[in-house]
Amino acid sequence: MARFITQTGGSGGAAGDPYGPYNRVDMFKDEGSYTWNPDNLDTSVPVRVYVWGAGGAGGSSSYAYGGGGGGLAIKEIAASSALNTSITVGSRGTNMSNRAASSSFGSHCSAHGGWGGNTSGSGSAGSNNYSGNIGEGGWGIGGDINLKGGEGGSGGYNSGSGYGGGGGSAPGPGFSMAGPVPLKAGFFRNGYRGGNCTSHGSGGGGGIGGEGGYGQPYAGGGGGGSAGPGEPRTNMSTSMVGGCGGPGILGAGGSGANSRLTFSSYGGGMSDNAESGQGTAIIEPNRLVFGGGGGGGGTILATYSSWYVPVGTPGCGGPGAGGGGMGNYSGSTGAYLPSGPGGMLGGGGGASAYMMGGFGGNAGGGGGSGYQYHGYGGEGLVIIQYKVTE
Repeated sequence: MARFITQTGGSGGAAGDPYGPYNRVDMFKDEGSYTWNPDNLDTSVPVRVYVWGAGGAGGSSSYAYGGGGGGLAIKEIAASSALNTSITVGSRGTNMSNRAASSSFGSHCSAHGGWGGNTSGSGSAGSNNYSGNIGEGGWGIGGDINLKGGEGGSGGYNSGSGYGGGGGSAPGPGFSMAGPVPLKAGFFRNGYRGGNCTSHGSGGGGGIGGEGGYGQPYAGGGGGGSAGPGEPRTNMSTSMVGGCGGPGILGAGGSGANSRLTFSSYGGGMSDNAESGQGTAIIEPNRLVFGGGGGGGGTILATYSSWYVPVGTPGCGGPGAGGGGMGNYSGSTGAYLPSGPGGMLGGGGGASAYMMGGFGGNAGGGGGSGYQYHGYGGEGLVIIQYKVTE
């Protein structure tokens, strides 16, 4: 467990904190079971709880879709009822054909994990309206606000030209720089889909502010950011550039890798690696902002008779953003290279054949792989905002 504590005091929140009524925030980000029993809890102020399910694993057998993001339930609970509550943080999705584990705050609310990118057919509808689609996101259950995780991007399974979809993002906690977001419709959004792709390409992971970028041949799409979608790759006459990451609330998305072609002798090409997304997260008693940019998409070694393009690795997503995807030229060329991981709540970048799908950040879906090496989803997440007495 990671706990962030500010100074207490005054009739509202922390001393010098004008943003709201709370003066403590706890974050549980590692899978497992816990008991929440803080000292000196002020029972006159309701507790606000955010519960995210774990992210589903990407697919890499029969299908290569990205994994679905975990759902989110947000609830305000009478403080006296919240004491001594058991907390479960769901384990990350590793099986591409199953749903990742749920998270919960006692019986008050819970959130289902996302489904793996190789799951197809009819699932159990239950109380979360699951339809059984590939890489479906999870749902929040029992909250004042219940949101759905983003779906994994589409992919295709083939040992030569396979292409992997980006992992879906989890929903964000709502956005405000000036205090807790009102628990009303219109202030919250479901998670975003991971990037789709085509042969030899890979989609970027979804971010809480936009979809992952489309993965075109031999390059990866940029990861979605906390404030906008990722971009697809671009082609120039002598260059191939991976997609740029989507913008962040608190930082820019990363530039895509730039592989410059030469037509002289073998070994004449050059490449820059993609940039990771910038930005940070604000996790305070009265403010939750996941403000990172998406990771840039990578480009891949392409060999021909007299020249080659060296590998440009993808970038990582910042908080709330997806990782960049990674393409491939043919078969096992450049094998085992990983795609960019997502930041907290962001999906992992997809990967082409023989590449490794990026892991999702907490509650984000893992990237699919066009052949063999899928990415895992992220563990669940629970954040609690509350007030204690002096």
